[in-house]
Amino acid sequence: MFLDKTKQHALNHKGRFFSVAGPLALTRSPQGQPVIFQAGDSDAGRDLGATIADATFASADGFEAAQAYYADLKARAAAQGRNPDHIVVLPGLTVTIADTQEEADRLAAAHEAELDLDKLLVQLGRPFNYHDFRLYDLDAPFPDLSHVSLNGYKGHAERIIKTAREEGLTLREAAWRFGRWRSGFVGTPEAVADEIERWFTGRAADGFNIHVTKPGAFAQFTDKVVPILQRRGLFRADYTARTLRGHLGLPIPANRYSGRLAQVAE
Repeated sequence: MFLDKTKQHALNHKGRFFSVAGPLALTRSPQGQPVIFQAGDSDAGRDLGATIADATFASADGFEAAQAYYADLKARAAAQGRNPDHIVVLPGLTVTIADTQEEADRLAAAHEAELDLDKLLVQLGRPFNYHDFRLYDLDAPFPDLSHVSLNGYKGHAERIIKTAREEGLTLREAAWRFGRWRSGFVGTPEAVADEIERWFTGRAADGFNIHVTKPGAFAQFTDKVVPILQRRGLFRADYTARTLRGHLGLPIPANRYSGRLAQVAE
């Protein structure tokens, strides 16, 4: 038998923008459904992630901010009736690794020295829908952006505005503060592993989304830092699942049709 028609279900969706009968000539995915990732730090973005996401790409300025985001998102998920452990928080992670702390600090400083103010202004403009900050006086207070629609990276943009207002930052100071990717993961492989462990055990992250600028940087992390984490029991030594959902430690969602059949049988 190729198809059991009693197990083929029509979607019969009728919505504002389109309608579709279905059904698909496909079996259910081994994952049940694709893993849903969400990114967005605004209040609405956090609510969306807590409601529908399996994992979130988080942005945090430091350990305490990451802890606050982690606790807030998990609480929102629980308020939605979800198991907070079923939404994985993955902050972005950029590392600078060297054999000594001094060398790692030197590499990080050299990278900072390569930064160009014009490029920083472009990066600063990203969360404001690529607003052109070159139009303003660099040494005047951070400009009033009440006329700019914050639809892209709303949470990040709101955080920049709030910090600039509270600390009285000029545009130049804000560009150097927010136009570059800041990372506290700078040091020897052992020191970087210590910081990763602190974030993980301190409930600031369930894992990390690693950013690298070149393949060698990723190899350096996997060859030098990952073995330390494995020895500490913080990182898997081998895969124990066959799907992305399984690798993330997430359960397979129940089949809604099977649930209905079980209710009918009872």
